[in-house]
Amino acid sequence: MKFHSDWKLTQWQSVERVANNDLTRVVALVPIIGYLILFNDRIAEIASFRMIAGVEPGVETPFYLTGIAKMRLVFFGSLLLLCSNLIFKVFRPPVLELAKGDIEFAARVSERYSVYELADMETHVFSDYWKPRLPLFWKVLDEFRSKKPVVSGYRPDVRNTMFNAHGDYISYLSREWWNGEMHTFRLARFVSLSLGITGIFLLAIPTLDITQAVVRDVFLKLW
Repeated sequence: MKFHSDWKLTQWQSVERVANNDLTRVVALVPIIGYLILFNDRIAEIASFRMIAGVEPGVETPFYLTGIAKMRLVFFGSLLLLCSNLIFKVFRPPVLELAKGDIEFAARVSERYSVYELADMETHVFSDYWKPRLPLFWKVLDEFRSKKPVVSGYRPDVRNTMFNAHGDYISYLSREWWNGEMHTFRLARFVSLSLGITGIFLLAIPTLDITQAVVRDVFLKLW
């Protein structure tokens, strides 16, 4: 049996940290008003970047990048983060809302999932299309587990009996299923992650430029 597992940084739980964090959700709003503000000609005439930066006309700017270059970097960086966030929201697995890790999900399953839901989970994991992820579930005493249902057939009124008899099995089954869900829609994961990282990089460039200008100015004054 071959185990299939993508690099952890490309799985949905990692994509979420880039595409759906607090900063991303705030910055992603910029493109909605960005065109009306940043690229509005009349506003550009009234408030140039030199005025915003406090640089008087005729005075040499302390920045490496021009004002319009920074505006464009901010706009397009925010736009990429918005696209990254939208792709994440469309394709993310619903189970990610319930738990951020497989161990946490296994604990939630023992608290909330019904017998029928567990049986459905087991059916999916034992189906022909399922790709094994966790050796902890599939290998028992150095032997591969047979795809023989364990929880299917239990009645809803004997749920406690089922967990008492197969608690460890259900925990590993839950973790296997959660890890499988983190591998869905591979192309969407890679696109969302790539757009998010690129957007953050574009937003970081103006920040670094402003920072170096401030540091240089302080250094020259102290010198």
